[in-house]
Amino acid sequence: MKKGSSTVTEKITHLRAKQKTLEERWSKTGNPSLLQFFIDTVPDLLNSERCSIFIFNPTSDALWLYCGTDILEGQIRVPRIRSMAGQALSSGHYKVVTNMEEKAGIHEAIDGNTGFTTCNTLSIPIFNLAQDQAIGVLQILNKRGAGSFTHKDITLMQRLSSEISRFVESIFKHQEIAEILVKIRKKIKGLENFQAKKGIQKRQDQETMIVKTTQARGDYPWRLH
Repeated sequence: MKKGSSTVTEKITHLRAKQKTLEERWSKTGNPSLLQFFIDTVPDLLNSERCSIFIFNPTSDALWLYCGTDILEGQIRVPRIRSMAGQALSSGHYKVVTNMEEKAGIHEAIDGNTGFTTCNTLSIPIFNLAQDQAIGVLQILNKRGAGSFTHKDITLMQRLSSEISRFVESIFKHQEIAEILVKIRKKIKGLENFQAKKGIQKRQDQETMIVKTTQARGDYPWRLH
């Protein structure tokens, strides 16, 4: 038991060291502070509620959220097919969708998980530097008031998507780091849960042994003397 516990601890230590190294590499990929600055600025600029940057993963044929307003990295993942971001990416053109609160779709499940209600969206594809492949999507949610996204909004966001394309391309090319980090975190959590269960079982076995030993001696703690 002791040897097995030590092995689990060593595995966790090794995984945490690898996790730290990858997180340091990932934190330097794509200039995250600048991209987060854009995320913080765009909603006020367009009088909207939220802004997000999605990265396309060709392997899974899906888009995952790199950063967004009040959302954590990786918290949202949508398929390229049937999603608004995916439609903009596939077509290579911007996409505006309105009255979404009245429509069925993938956004319903996402809204349920995030506690946010999506009413209208503007999705702008982000291209690589060669301009021959869409690698991500800039998405703005919920134009405030009764207004809708204007031609001026679309033009401005297309310019912005071009400005951030080199950073998004860096993330696109190195996104396997993020995928590995997700697997490592899950592995660590699983090992920690296994270790915790083993610890609980060990304490229960010890308590059972104490009770049996006490009963064998006839030294019952509840007996009145």
